Amino acid sequence: MYWFRNGSSLDLLPWLLAFLLAWLGGWLLVSHAFKLNKNDRLIAGLGLGVVLSAWLANIVGRWLPASLTFWVAPAVLLLAGAVAAWRSRQRPVIDRKDLQIWPWLLAGLGFVWLFLLWSKGLALFDEHKNLSLISVIGNGEIPPLYQEPNFYLAYHYGFHLFAGSLMQLGKMLSWSAFDTAKALAWGISLLLAAVLGRRMTGSAWGGWATAAVLALASGVRYLLLMLPPGILLRADSLIELQGTSALIGQPFSQALLAGWPVDGGPPIPYPFAFLNGILQPFVMAHQGPNTFSVLIFLLLWLLLPRIAGRASIAVLAPIFAMWGLVWESSYALFALGLVGFAALHYFRTRALNLPYLSAALAALVLSVPVVLLQGGTFTEMARGMLNSLGGNPQAVGSLLAAALPQSALPSEAANILGFTLRWPPAIVSSHLGALRLFSPVELLVALFELGPIVLFGPILTVWAWRRAQAGEWVLGALAVAAWAGLLLPMVFEYQADRDISRLTSQALLIWGLMLVFAVADRAARWRPQVRVAGMAALALACLGGLFVVGIQMTAASSTQLGAGFDKLDAELSAQVWGTLPANARVFGPLGSSTILTGRLAGQLLDMAPEGSTWYILERRPDLDTFRLHGFDYVHIDSRWWNSLPADVRASSNLEDECVERVTEVWDNARVNYRHLLDLSNCN
Repeated sequence: MYWFRNGSSLDLLPWLLAFLLAWLGGWLLVSHAFKLNKNDRLIAGLGLGVVLSAWLANIVGRWLPASLTFWVAPAVLLLAGAVAAWRSRQRPVIDRKDLQIWPWLLAGLGFVWLFLLWSKGLALFDEHKNLSLISVIGNGEIPPLYQEPNFYLAYHYGFHLFAGSLMQLGKMLSWSAFDTAKALAWGISLLLAAVLGRRMTGSAWGGWATAAVLALASGVRYLLLMLPPGILLRADSLIELQGTSALIGQPFSQALLAGWPVDGGPPIPYPFAFLNGILQPFVMAHQGPNTFSVLIFLLLWLLLPRIAGRASIAVLAPIFAMWGLVWESSYALFALGLVGFAALHYFRTRALNLPYLSAALAALVLSVPVVLLQGGTFTEMARGMLNSLGGNPQAVGSLLAAALPQSALPSEAANILGFTLRWPPAIVSSHLGALRLFSPVELLVALFELGPIVLFGPILTVWAWRRAQAGEWVLGALAVAAWAGLLLPMVFEYQADRDISRLTSQALLIWGLMLVFAVADRAARWRPQVRVAGMAALALACLGGLFVVGIQMTAASSTQLGAGFDKLDAELSAQVWGTLPANARVFGPLGSSTILTGRLAGQLLDMAPEGSTWYILERRPDLDTFRLHGFDYVHIDSRWWNSLPADVRASSNLEDECVERVTEVWDNARVNYRHLLDLSNCN
C-alpha cells in the first residue's frame, strides 16, 4: 500500500485541478509581467505556479484549515494572473503559440516518470523529518511546530508545503507524496534548464545539453583511483570519513572501492568512488528541499533578465522569499552575489544603469522582511537574536509579535547554529570532512572532489563580466555568488560543518551551467583548445552521474515505503491520518506517530533526550502519566510494545475500560499489529 489512502488513483483528481489552476495563474503572470518569448512562457509559468502556490499556502494556511488552504492558494494565484492580464491590456490574454512547446512538456513528463520510478524504489533521505513535515503540513500545521506546546521549527520547510498538498488534496500517503513532489520538482527543473539553455545557446540541442549537465555533473572522485597507490595510502592517515560514509569502516583508499552503506539505497550499492560530498549528481536529488531550490534558482535566472516593470517586482519578491524558506544558503548566496555585483558596477560607473538591475534589487529588498516573518530558519534566527540581545519579542510594536502568535515566541529559538573562523583554510566535503589547503595530499583530493569545472572559474568570471557589462547582469551577479560560495566555506566554519558544503555546491552548479553557455558562445574570445578542454571537463564531470543513473535503475522495479515502515503502518495511516482533533496530543514512537497520524507527537527532528518525559514514557508507559501530561492518544507499535518487559506492559493500565481502541491493524499471522488508543475518556 504505497500510493493512496483510499486505494484509488481517482483521488488525485482534485490535486490535479488545483495544480492546473496554479499553472494557469503562473502562465498568465509570466505572459503579462515579463518579456518572455513563446518558447519560455508555458514552462516558466509551470515553475512559477508551483513556487508561488506553495508560498501562498504558507501564508493563508495560518488562518484557514488545510482543506481550504491548498485550494485558496492556487485560486489567489490565478486571480493575480488575471489581474496582471487585465492591467497589461495585452491581447491575446494567452497566446496559443505558447503551446507549440508541447513536445518539451512530454519530455518533462518522461523525466518525472523516470525519477518517480527511482524514488519509489528508494527510501533515501527520508530521515523521518521530511515525512513528518509533509504529514503535519498536509494536515494543516502551518507553520510547523518543533515540539509542543509552542516552539516553531527553524527549518527550510518550503518544499514540504508543495508535498503536503499531495497528501491533503491528492489523498496520498506521506511517502508517495514525498516521492511524487520530488519527481515533479526534478522534472520541472530539467525543463527550466533546457529552456534557459536554449535561450543562452540559441539552439534546442544547447538546451538539452544544459539539462544533461544539470542532471549529471559532479566531481571526479573516481579519477583518484588512477593516482599512484602511495598517494592514496598517505591520504589514509589524513582523511577521516564523515557521516554515513564512516560506516564503510575502511581507510579512504579502500573505501573508494566499497559501496556506500546508506539506508534505503538501491539493491546494488552506490560505489563510493562515483559519489561526491560537495556536488552530488542531480539524479540523486532525493532530499526534496535542494531539488526545489534548484527549480527556484533556474526560474529566477529565466525571469530576471526579462523584467517588464512594477508587476515583475511584485512577482519576483515572493519568489525570493520562497527561496529563503526552501534553501537558506542558496538564497543568501544569490543575494550576496546580486548586491556584490551591483556594488562593483556602481563603483566602476557611478550608476546602476544596466537594464532592470535596480528593479531586481528592489525585489530582493522587499523579500527580506517577508523572509524574517514568514517562518522557517530565518524567522527563528531573528527571534533568537532578539532574545539574545535582551529584547522583548512579545512587546507591542515588535514585527515578530505582530506577525506570529505570542505562544510561538519561546525564550530561545530551536536549532540556531553559528559560524566561526576556520584555520587552517579548507575545502569541506560532507563525506571527507575539511580538506586542508596547506596539506598537499588533502588539497589534491579536494581538487578531485570539486571536479575540473572549478578550474574554469577564473575564465568564466571574465566571460560573465563582459556579458554583464553588455547588459546580461545576471551573469555578473552569479559570478560573484559563485566565488563567494567557493571562498566563504574555506575560511568560515559552521557548527554543523558538513552543511556548509552547500555553498560550494551552489558555486559548482553555477560554473557548470556557465561553462555550457560559454563553450557554445562563438562570440567569446576563447581559443579552440580552451573550448575543447571545457567540453572535456563537462564530460568528465558528467561521467560519475551516468554511473549513478545505472545504479539507480536497479531500484526502478521495486517499491519501498518510508524507511522503517511496512504495510501495517500504511493501513493504520490510511484509517487515521487527518481524523484526529486539531489539538490532539499523540504518544508513540518518535517520528512514526507524527508521520502516520498527521499530528505532532513529541518533536520533529531529534530523539527524546535522556530523562525527558517522552524518554521515560517510552520505557515505562503508564495511563495515569499519559493523562497527567495531556496525551489524548497512544499509538502502539508491536515492535516497540514487545520490546518492553512483560511486567511493564502489564502495569501500563492501557487495558482499562476507559481506554477506547480507535483502530487496530494486524498481519495475517496475527503476530504484528498497530493500534491507536483513545485516552480522552480517562480522568
